[in-house]
Amino acid sequence: MAKEKIEIIASVETYKNLSSFESIDTLNKAVRAYIERFKDQLNKTHIAVLKVLHGHSAKHLGVSFLTKRNIGKLIGKSRATVIRACNHLEDLGIIKQLEMKRSSDMKQTSNAIIIQPIQKEEPVQEMAQIEENATQEIQKMQHQENKIFLKQIHNIKHLNMSKTTSKRKAYIKMVPKRLQQYQAFFGNQIKSLYGRIWLAMKNLDVRIEQSIMQEIAHITFDKIVYYIKQGRNLSTEEMHKLAYTIAYNQLSERKDTREIVKDQRAITRALALLDKSNQCYKAPSIDLFKSVLSS
Repeated sequence: MAKEKIEIIASVETYKNLSSFESIDTLNKAVRAYIERFKDQLNKTHIAVLKVLHGHSAKHLGVSFLTKRNIGKLIGKSRATVIRACNHLEDLGIIKQLEMKRSSDMKQTSNAIIIQPIQKEEPVQEMAQIEENATQEIQKMQHQENKIFLKQIHNIKHLNMSKTTSKRKAYIKMVPKRLQQYQAFFGNQIKSLYGRIWLAMKNLDVRIEQSIMQEIAHITFDKIVYYIKQGRNLSTEEMHKLAYTIAYNQLSERKDTREIVKDQRAITRALALLDKSNQCYKAPSIDLFKSVLSS
């Protein structure tokens, strides 16, 4: 199987977008809670790796980019042992690992490792009650459907047509027709995800053809779907950050857009310098004008 193309570029902007916590306090609480929750599934190596990741995730809260080799040196373990430990932590939902590439040569660099916000566990008793209620609701619905079928058997053709129509997904406005298929993965969130792609263009202060933006959206959605199929449980916020980051990187590196982005950045820098020079210019005082007029 061919290796999936790496879409995310390692940069300060990327790490900032991937940051998963609002404060160092919530990060600390999450790490402590994970160690306590999974104490029967974590050995000393797993905990040591998690603590190293925790200690190197303060600049961009929750995000570290240490290589597996360097983590191994810090805890006295081999690179292979660290890789297995990180995969185990990811399987438990404690971290996520994202492949990255350098902006200089577009070659693979160390993964971004993101500590996940703690998720509340539902009490077992409460879950059992939910399941029981759901079963009762299903039985009630089946009973009602049987009654409807018996009462309206003479019009069964109409019933079948109604059921077929109800299975169709509603067309979501502001999302192009070619992207509607992704409703199967994102549901109504597809609209806000598509919005993040246009936000990347807006923040770069460029104007790109709609057809190109739709193509970038296609690439972005495919990448997020790939992560989902790999078993990664992405929250809405994480999907929004990924969509923005992938689109931002696509706009910066595609042949048909990178020159536009590059030119706009040059213009922005020039305007900033001009504004700075204007601020340094000191206008002549009113008294000076008065003295000139009176002379």
